Amino acid sequence: MPDKPDLLMADIKARQEALDITKSFIVQAPAGSGKTELLIQRYLALLSIVEDPEEVLAITFTRKAAFEMQSRVLESLRKAAQGMSADSDHEGQTLRLARNVLEQDKRQGWAITQSPARMRICTVDAFGAGISRSLPMTSGLGGIGSTVTDADAELLYRNAAAATLDHLSVDAKQGKGVEMILRHLDSDTNLYIRYLSQMLKSRDQWLGITGSGISDEGAALEARRELERNIETAINRQLLHVDQLLPDELREKLPGLLNRAGRNLKDAGNDKHPLVDFVGVNGLPKALAVEREAWAGIAKLLVTKAGLWRSKHDKRDGFSPKDRDEKEVLLALIKSNHSNDALREGFLNLRDLPFPKYNDEQWNVLLALLNVLPLAVAELRRLFSEQAVTDHIEVALAAGRALGKIDEPGDIALMLDYKVQHLLVDEMQDTSIGQYDVLRKLTAGWVPSDGRTIFCVGDPMQSIYRFRDAEVGEFLLAQRNGIGNIALKPLTLRRNFRSGGDLVQWFNEVFSLIMPQKEDPNVGAITYSSSIPVESMEGLGECFVQPLFDASHAQEAARTLEVIQKCIKQNDEDNLAVLVRSRTHLVHLMPILRQAGIEYEAVEIDRLTDRPEIIDLIALTRALCHEGDRLAWLALLRGPWCGLRWRDLHALVSGDYEQTVLEICQTPEVFSKLSIEGQELLSSLLVTLKPYIRSKTNLSLRERVEQVWCQLGGPTWIKGESELQNAYLYLEMLDELSFAGTLKDILELEERLESQRVSTTVSAECRVQLMTIHKAKGLQFDHVLLHAVGRRPRGDTREVLTWLNLPDSDVKTNVLISPIGHRGASDVDPLYRFIARTDKEKTKRELGRLLYVACTRAKSSLHIVGSVKVSKDGGLSKPAVNSLLEHLWPAVAGRYEHAFTACQQARGQNDLSGKAPQKADIWRNPVLRRLPKSWRLPSPPEPDFLKNLPGRDITDDTLVDYYWVGAAARNAGTIVHRWLQRLAEKGTDVAQLDYQEIHDISRKWAEAMGVPVDETENVCQRVEDAIRNVTEDPKGRWLLEGDGACELPITGLFNGRVESIVIDRVRIDSDGTHWIVDYKTSSHEGGDLDVFLQQEAERYRGQLQRYSRIYNNLAGVEARTALYFPLLKKFHEVKV
Repeated sequence: MPDKPDLLMADIKARQEALDITKSFIVQAPAGSGKTELLIQRYLALLSIVEDPEEVLAITFTRKAAFEMQSRVLESLRKAAQGMSADSDHEGQTLRLARNVLEQDKRQGWAITQSPARMRICTVDAFGAGISRSLPMTSGLGGIGSTVTDADAELLYRNAAAATLDHLSVDAKQGKGVEMILRHLDSDTNLYIRYLSQMLKSRDQWLGITGSGISDEGAALEARRELERNIETAINRQLLHVDQLLPDELREKLPGLLNRAGRNLKDAGNDKHPLVDFVGVNGLPKALAVEREAWAGIAKLLVTKAGLWRSKHDKRDGFSPKDRDEKEVLLALIKSNHSNDALREGFLNLRDLPFPKYNDEQWNVLLALLNVLPLAVAELRRLFSEQAVTDHIEVALAAGRALGKIDEPGDIALMLDYKVQHLLVDEMQDTSIGQYDVLRKLTAGWVPSDGRTIFCVGDPMQSIYRFRDAEVGEFLLAQRNGIGNIALKPLTLRRNFRSGGDLVQWFNEVFSLIMPQKEDPNVGAITYSSSIPVESMEGLGECFVQPLFDASHAQEAARTLEVIQKCIKQNDEDNLAVLVRSRTHLVHLMPILRQAGIEYEAVEIDRLTDRPEIIDLIALTRALCHEGDRLAWLALLRGPWCGLRWRDLHALVSGDYEQTVLEICQTPEVFSKLSIEGQELLSSLLVTLKPYIRSKTNLSLRERVEQVWCQLGGPTWIKGESELQNAYLYLEMLDELSFAGTLKDILELEERLESQRVSTTVSAECRVQLMTIHKAKGLQFDHVLLHAVGRRPRGDTREVLTWLNLPDSDVKTNVLISPIGHRGASDVDPLYRFIARTDKEKTKRELGRLLYVACTRAKSSLHIVGSVKVSKDGGLSKPAVNSLLEHLWPAVAGRYEHAFTACQQARGQNDLSGKAPQKADIWRNPVLRRLPKSWRLPSPPEPDFLKNLPGRDITDDTLVDYYWVGAAARNAGTIVHRWLQRLAEKGTDVAQLDYQEIHDISRKWAEAMGVPVDETENVCQRVEDAIRNVTEDPKGRWLLEGDGACELPITGLFNGRVESIVIDRVRIDSDGTHWIVDYKTSSHEGGDLDVFLQQEAERYRGQLQRYSRIYNNLAGVEARTALYFPLLKKFHEVKV
């Protein structure tokens, strides 16, 4: 590793060079290196020299990143305009660039701060959608409908796959392919649908192979030749890789040993053994597919089937007892390479190389698939058209079609080629092959001398999205070859502004061991790039390893709880994130956190169907849809709105399976068997349900469920904003899936709910967050705890077709493709194994990068909790295969071994994991949730038509005090509110106001409100006076001219109840202070004005307190509150 001073100078030089806007770069920006700031600086530098801001296109990969980038650009422009000073050197650089942009803005007349939409900062999906909308016919997408959620897309994929089965009877040609695949799967239609729906989910990865299907024998022959050439190329690469790894001694001595072994085997009559071919040969075979058998023979001589170096040889290998010297030489050669894992793994792969040609059975099945898969795509597009929807994949595919081919660009590509002069790409390592293709098409006409530039930023060490087809090998090829005709100069950032210096040093030591020593685009092998901490972080940060042995999941969770408790106790205000590889790894942790009183936010961990509020709503929905749904009705009777005890439920329904539960409830003799309490509860429930059952109604199902839920007190059990959002989400889904007052398919609803992940927040003040590592990417936390690193993931599911993208150059990717073997086959064919093995190697490399992402989220401390097994002989086993701990093992094995020895000495070998927390057997005596008998439905909120009245927000205790004012004053107040909203939202120059126009429009509004003719003039004059006062009052102009919102409707919790409010004005000050202002059109004659203002403040303090509490929870700020009196020109702050 280079010295710190050298790395610091290299980092400074790289950041300076990245702002040379005449050149194109690809920047590798490790975790915490401030890549977003550099990207913004480059963007600002480009804006300062272009004629139109649209000439600079910045592409990100998430809406959050696009929003953050645009917000930070605007913030830098605002600070530059206000002449604010910088707090750091890099911020100073940003402000200097922003000032240059403001000068260019003034010269060109952009007014970009007032028209931020002119900044072309968008996600790759939004960019693709824009292209598709520009040419709907060329893109093939037509009028783009709404983009469906992942859950809805899954259902569409299954329906499209099922629709292909219809071709068995109506389309002989296509039906033949469907029939062959079904026969290949033993006529299991469910498996057929599952396989095809899986393939549709990743169709952007294979549609380039299948096209629209193979229509004739000539096309089939050409396709077969191309795919077999790709197999041959892949084999050649594998052989060349091993050939290049061979040490000189092995290359020199191995041929003689092979010759001897081959001769012995030939003499023994074993002519078919691959080593026989080495008789009389002086060297090793060439690294070509035609020599695959010879290389396989060498591999089997050196490594076992399990992938270990061979430790002995016998006559089956060509060495008889008399060949003792040769065997010693061979074993010595093997022993000298024991530490060469790359060579060992390379030889293991050579043991089972595929034949470079398809056999007839393989090809026939593959050909059927190449025709049926496009058929499934056609069915999917039909469903898209019928339902006026699309998915993210289709948008990207449509954009590619609209752009045309690289050598034959479409109209949109030519137009973009003219308009876009500079391209910036964020998170380049997460780009898929299809997205790289879009970038190549977009820049196809660019040449180095025309002044156009490409600037890519990313970190291949953080490429963790293979499941979305991200291909990190493309990043490496872009570093080497550029994009299209544009060469990209590689730059690497070195400074880590996030983590403490000791943590950065730990990262360098650990990941230089974990990550590969040599780059290889074919398997996604990325070498580690060292970082250095900034000076202010030197000596800070620490990593703590918490070894466990033979620990259960509960014991593992208990140790994690101890670490969390200690960490939050020692650090009063710091936050902490618990990161896991899989959501299921949190199942045992969340309950004990709740038991210990640890408030946390679980970020998209729970399924919607696991939430209590949704379980209750599902039961209610099913019961309203079908009286015969016995389970739903029992759940309804047990739910919190009724809460029958078990004995009452048993007395009610035991033994009667003929009648519905509702019919039984209405049977007097059965009803009388219930306890007095049970009779009261059931009677109350039935009274509420009666209007919604067996009665004709125009209400939709959503409206029925929502009304019954509210009347039964369902919202009373809502404890937080996240639960309220869950209920809203459920009702929205219900609205989409219902028809004619009932559900079209209850299973469809439950499947969508099952696939929907939601966040759970125990408290808005929580400092602990639980999330997957993928969710944590791009975030940072004071403390990070990696939980359950010793667990292995769930196994991958097999697909009907397996393929592998092998990057070859900046314009070509070789694709290997193989159908899954016959369902009844005892073994998988070598090609499928070869692809699966290479894919497994890519996944293994990505797992190391996932670990890097997890660790580098930490600023101050990193904690690692994981368990390993104890072997039967009492020793320490290695970590589970394919676990995070397996990757960490080279760095933490010593700590585990030391802890294991200490545990053995302190406790004895039979008690190494600690005690598991005692769990109460809640299932034996479950807690009954039930509303208290005294609960009554609260009064409904005010009608919509009252929301614009000045008194709309008055609570019951102030209502009488307010309504002493007359109707004329209230009507004037309504119109004043409307004018103030209009003036603020339109940004009207108060100096240009036409008061006669205000008077005339106010008269029309007053007439429309039903104001009597004899009062209209007084109302309009009162309105005009109020508006004049506001525009003449500095505080009034301040209210109208600043950032914020008018008549802001929001819903939230106040004192445990869901409330909807409308705030007259939210004004955000230049220092970021949020003001909640309520307009009061009261007038005051005589008396002490200050006393009057104090009285008004007391009258409305409760209302403003409610507003601030709800607003603060949603906005995450502490807002100040005030009353503003237009007729008095008085702004009065109210402390709440």
